Amino acid sequence: MICAAGSGGGWEISMFEEERKISILNKIQSDGKVSVSVLARKYNVSESTIRRDLTSLENSGFIKRTHGGAILQGAANKDYFYNEKKNFYLSEKKEMARVAASLVRPGSTIFLGTSTSTNLMAQCLTSANLTVVTNSLDVMNVLSQHSDYNLVIIGGNYIKSARTIEGMTSLEQISKLHFTQAYLGANGIDLKFGLSTSSDIEANSKSAVMKNSSEVYYLCEPAKFNRISAYKISDLNQVTGLITDASLDADIREAYSKLCRIITEV
Repeated sequence: MICAAGSGGGWEISMFEEERKISILNKIQSDGKVSVSVLARKYNVSESTIRRDLTSLENSGFIKRTHGGAILQGAANKDYFYNEKKNFYLSEKKEMARVAASLVRPGSTIFLGTSTSTNLMAQCLTSANLTVVTNSLDVMNVLSQHSDYNLVIIGGNYIKSARTIEGMTSLEQISKLHFTQAYLGANGIDLKFGLSTSSDIEANSKSAVMKNSSEVYYLCEPAKFNRISAYKISDLNQVTGLITDASLDADIREAYSKLCRIITEV
């Protein structure tokens, strides 16, 4: 991140756009509201730039624009808040995590993205001599106790609500790595639109991981199928497999199997 803290608590030079938006989001989550003029001074950019940042964050469902600023989005949109959804479809996610972990081969280099399902998958890993790369705080905490694994933490800006590390620094590090397998989560899966998520920031990092992975798997419970979120990640034919629960409707499974492999058991 090309920035330096100033004595007054602001920034001496401008941030990359991705990192600035993450910083703004964290400030709104901390303070409850922000004003355009204050943010423009803090980040040393124009008010029109801040308005574009706030519009992007609003489109992602994080915040709500107000006259002259923004406030934290209320209960109407909870799509991205990790702690509020970690217990949704828990039994299905546990089974998906078990299936996903069984696909990991000893000695592999794998990427575990930030999602409630990949966190459960980290708890199920038994393959030996793995290198695990992650941008998830929870995956890091789980695997930091595993002495047999080489754990690599992606750096960048921390998004509190999603417990994930994102931004330009993350993208630069991901671009220099190669993964045998990547295990990711999505907010929506659609036959035409493909895989999608609620944040452009998150979509960028998932796309970067996919580009540098030999195999790509998405862990998505049945409720995610036939659903479209705001930002496209990729088409379904770019995915090695969709790992889901056996309760997936037979007609839905048949339709999606024409585009990619559907995995419910091993």
